[in-house]
Formats: sequence, C-alpha cells, structure tokens
Amino acid sequence: MVNAEADEPPAAPRGLSFRLKLALACATLATLPVLGVGLAVLDVNRRAIEDSSRELLLALADDLGRELESELDRAEDALDAVGSTLTDPRIAEDAALLQALTLLGSSSALDHAAIYDRDGALIDTLRQEGTNTPEPPAELNERLRTEAAASNHATGDASVDRFGTRVLVALPLRAPDGSVTGFVVSRVALHDLQTRLVRLDELRLGGRPNGLFVVDGEQRVVAHADPEQLGQDASERGLLAGIPTGDAMTHVDQSGLYLDSNGTRVLGSLVGMSRLPWAVVVQIPEDVAFVSLARTRHIVAATVAGAGLLALLLALLLARQLAQPIATLSRFAKQLGERRFDQRVTLNRRDELGLLGDTLNSAAADLAASEERIRREEAIRGDLGRYLPAEVVERVVSREQDMHLGGQKQIVTVLFADVVAFTPLTEALPAEDVVTILNELFTLLTEIVFRHGGVVDKFIGDCVMALFGVPEPRDGDAERALAAAEDMLRFLDASNAGFEERFGVRIEIAIGVHTGPAIVGNVGSERRMAYTAIGDTVNVAARLEALARPHQILTTRATVEAGGEGFDTVERGPRNMVGRQEAIEVFEVYVG
Repeated sequence: MVNAEADEPPAAPRGLSFRLKLALACATLATLPVLGVGLAVLDVNRRAIEDSSRELLLALADDLGRELESELDRAEDALDAVGSTLTDPRIAEDAALLQALTLLGSSSALDHAAIYDRDGALIDTLRQEGTNTPEPPAELNERLRTEAAASNHATGDASVDRFGTRVLVALPLRAPDGSVTGFVVSRVALHDLQTRLVRLDELRLGGRPNGLFVVDGEQRVVAHADPEQLGQDASERGLLAGIPTGDAMTHVDQSGLYLDSNGTRVLGSLVGMSRLPWAVVVQIPEDVAFVSLARTRHIVAATVAGAGLLALLLALLLARQLAQPIATLSRFAKQLGERRFDQRVTLNRRDELGLLGDTLNSAAADLAASEERIRREEAIRGDLGRYLPAEVVERVVSREQDMHLGGQKQIVTVLFADVVAFTPLTEALPAEDVVTILNELFTLLTEIVFRHGGVVDKFIGDCVMALFGVPEPRDGDAERALAAAEDMLRFLDASNAGFEERFGVRIEIAIGVHTGPAIVGNVGSERRMAYTAIGDTVNVAARLEALARPHQILTTRATVEAGGEGFDTVERGPRNMVGRQEAIEVFEVYVG
C-alpha cells in the first residue's frame, strides 16, 4: 500500500516565500545604506566645497592683507631713511637733499616727503621731479603725533583721488637721546596693492565683478579691479551691510552666504586687517562655487538606483546552500580567534557569503597589518625626537612630562630663517616645484639645527623657527645658534647649484638670532597644544629676520656677548622696532 500522505505535495507557504522575503530584505538593507551614504556624500560635498571655497577666500584676503602690510613696511623703512638723511647733521645739506631724492626714487610707494616740527607745523616738502604729488597736510594733528611718538609710526586716513589710493604715514624724528624733534610724513601710494589685487582677481576669481576689493574704515573702496569703483561707498554691499565702521573694522572676521547688492547669492568672506582699520572683501557667486554639487546629486541618484536593482537580483540567488559556507566561515573565525592571521578562507561563491569570506580575509590581513603597525609605532617614538627634544619625548612616553598648559621662564636663543622673495617664487614656479624646494630646504635647515643641538620649533609658511636651550638651558646655546646660522648660509650656497639646475631659481634666506628670557612650555588648548617658546625674545628674533637682507645674519648684543669671540661681527647700530620703546643694538654676523 502506498502512503497517500507521503505522496501529497507540500503545502504552499503562507505569505511571501523565504527567497522573496530575503531578496526584498537584502535589497532594502543594501539600498538604504547607499542612500544614506549618498545623502551624507552630498552633505559632505557641500560642506567641503563651502569650506574649500572659504579657505580660498580667506587665503586671498590674507594674501592681500600681507601685501598691504609689506607695502606699508617698505614705505615706512624708505620714509625713515629719508627722514634720517635729511636730519643727519653729519651730512651736508646738498648731499642730504640729493641722497633723500635718491631714496624717494628707489621706492615705488613714495614720491614726496614732508618734514614737520615737534608741534606739527609743516617745515618743508621734498618732491620727486616730474611727479604729480598731493599736498601734505598744513599741520600734523595731535593724534598722529602722539601715536607716532609712542609707537614709532602712525597711519592716517586713506584718500582716493586722481593720484589713486594713498594712506598718510607719519614717523618720528628723534634726537640721539631718543626725544622726538619732529616728524617725516608722506601720503604712501598703494600701487603695488592695486596691482596685486588685480592679478589675484584674474588668477583666482576669473575677474568677476566685485569679486575682490578692499574698503577702509568708512567702508569706501580703496582697492578694486575696476578703477571706476575706487572711492565708492560700499557700506550696503552684501557682507558689509550692518558692519560697524571705524576702528571696529580691524576685528571683523566672518564668512558665509550673502545677498550681493545686485541680489545675487554669493559665498563671501570679510576679513579685517590688523595694521589699519580696513577690511578685505572676497566673494564668488553661489552657483559658481557649488557647480559640482548638482552633478554629484545625479551621480548619487544613479548609484542608489543601480545599487538597489543589483541587490535585488543578487538576493534572489542568496537562498541557495547556506549551511556549507557558514561552517567554513565558522572554522575560519575560530582561527582568527586563535590569532592565526596568516590563514585564509576560500569560498567559490559570488554572493554575500563570498563577500563575507573576502571581508574576513581582509580582516585577517588588516589584523596582521595592525600588529605590524603597532611595531612600527614603537619606532615612531624615536621619530618624535625630530619634532620635540629627546628629553621631552621620554617624559611624554613615561608620563612624567606635565601635559597641562603653561611653562616656565628661562634663557633661550631663538633663530628665525626665512626664504626671501617667496611670493614671486610661488608665482613663477608650479606648486609641485615650490613644495619640492621647500621640503628640500627645510630638510637641510632641520639637519643643521639638529647637528648643533637645537630644536625645530615650527615651520611658518616659508620660515623656520628654531630654539637653542630647551627644554633645559646649556652652556654655549648662543654659540651653537650662531654656528647653525652660519652653516645654513654655507650649505645653502652649495645647494643653490642644484636648485638652479633643476628649477632655474636661486634660494636666498635671511636670518635673525636673539638671546633672552622666554616662557617655554605647552601652549594651545587642552585638546591640541604645542611645546614652544613665547615672549619678547621670540618677537625680537622674528623682527631681526624681517630686517635682514638676503644672505644676511642679524643678531643682538645679548647673543654676541653670550656666543663668545669665535664669530666675525660688525655693529650696525641701534634699531627701533615696532611695538618696543627701547631700541635694539643690532650686529651683523659675517660668514667666511
């Protein structure tokens, strides 16, 4: 007898089949993450574009601000030389006049200089022949006289007329005892700033209208790619709407999306300048900044749709033979638990289980690599010595170093070495070549600092800051710093042959060295800090480097006396420095 019940077909499943359920579930689970990733990519892309655009705008504003400060510094140096020449009793009057005219002719920003007495009365005006110069003020007001006497320089209001944009600069004239005997004044022409702005606007912003301009404290346009805009009131233009005028402009720093005066949405940045109550405005249209975002949306939508369809097709095959690969994967997981990371699993499948096997293989490789990485990280501790003093590294590793913010006062010798004329170099060479040159130069300078027992504190753009005497002062710190400075010039001379052959350029550096007290320790925030030195000693060294000419080492009496007699030095006299009441005795170190 045949068992009728055994011959009956199995009952049809209630509801959806397991295969269809699994297919729908896998398709959903596969599509939702892709959709989420796509939305996240869009958000990240938008943020990245906005951040990169903002960084570009801020970089342009910062570049233009530095150009203005550099132009004013050069003009002040030239004006100071003119005033010193005209008032030097050791120079005959005719010779002094001729030399002053020569100094005016050598400055692109100066074409006249006015001399005032200590009460602000105009004494005389010196002008270059063949130039149309504005008339100086009939009287120098008390604010400018007071500020110039206190800070060794003062700047007045900007003027925009047929002579272009000019800013009034006043410097004190001092007697040997330091008392103010008068003032030398000029309306400095900002030709270089205007030229730099036009070039940046064309190169970086494509010459779009109102893409880049500078306003003064009254929000008048003082630099613009369109000369017709000079002197115009910009107080209602997008970013400037509602911004306070006057000295408050110095502290302005904001970025975001705004409506321009013509109703166009723009991504812009407004950055105040530290030297003057001026601000730089940089902006680009929103549709230009986010042009790639629309394309990304289409790509994400197509990717999500494709991923969903592919997941559904693959999931229809997923219900076949699950037990066999699962057992194999279980054994492999046990081997991973036993830290046998050299083992691999082989599944001849092209589905999720095969992907899981490949993923576990990748995990095994990653775990093996992580153990190797742990071993490499032990070696990295030694490399930290290239950034921190060896004593500090050991203290950090052994948890003996105080990681709280703060420091202690001690005597250090600070060295600044800066690449001269770096901006023209970046404009003349491709970015890759500039980075290669900087990396090779910094490697050379770093090795010299280490050879002489110093510490590379930081790289500031194209400048190296090094410390001698940290974490603990030692005898001969100043001597080692001066020896390192000399070696930098010697080795750079030898390296320039290679730079000229490979890149067609010659690198020159200027060096400043100063010895004195500074606060040495951790500076920054609780989440990110740096072991460095701060104080007037660091500022003086940086200023000496700014004063130094190419291939020149400038130092101070404190360093010369501490460094011993093994160096060929020449006294260059006292120099007044911005922000300091007392002059600094400057020496030049000759390299044999």
